[in-house]
Amino acid sequence: MSTAILQKLNADHKSIAKVLYCLRAQIKGYDDPEIEPNIGQIMDILDYICTVPERWHHPVEDIVFTRLLEKNPPHPEQIRAILAEHAELERLTQELKTAFERVAMDIAVPVSLLYRTATVYLSRQMLHLDAEESVLFPMAEEYLDDNDWSDVEEAAQVVLESLDENAEREYDNLRDTIVNFTDAY
Repeated sequence: MSTAILQKLNADHKSIAKVLYCLRAQIKGYDDPEIEPNIGQIMDILDYICTVPERWHHPVEDIVFTRLLEKNPPHPEQIRAILAEHAELERLTQELKTAFERVAMDIAVPVSLLYRTATVYLSRQMLHLDAEESVLFPMAEEYLDDNDWSDVEEAAQVVLESLDENAEREYDNLRDTIVNFTDAY
């Protein structure tokens, strides 16, 4: 990837994917009696997903993809679909988080519903990441010129400045804790 923004977005994807794989490992416990899911770990994962992608990652992608649309690339409907998916994934994340909050409060939630909802959610998230990496990032690299990237980086900086060092460190630590917990699990 040739630009700092695309490199950051790609690195974010790797981190998000690791966290999603950890969620998948925890969710498996709802379908496998040999595995005990850890609700605290699941809530940490959902906190990370509700915060990092939604507050910092998606807004930067939105800047890139909106600029890309201005360049009249082929298949603009793919770009619009990904942009719309950001809001839909945020809604699904909140829905999943609410379901697990109910579990954490010992409110009955059918296990089959929880497992099915989480499995569909994970599939949608992974397909979304893949579409961005395999189609939109390369398209942005091809169609955006140096002036576009300069404007994108300036606009993205405003978003990224809202991530103060303490918050960034806190969420990096949370990600590492999630990944290390699941590795030991």
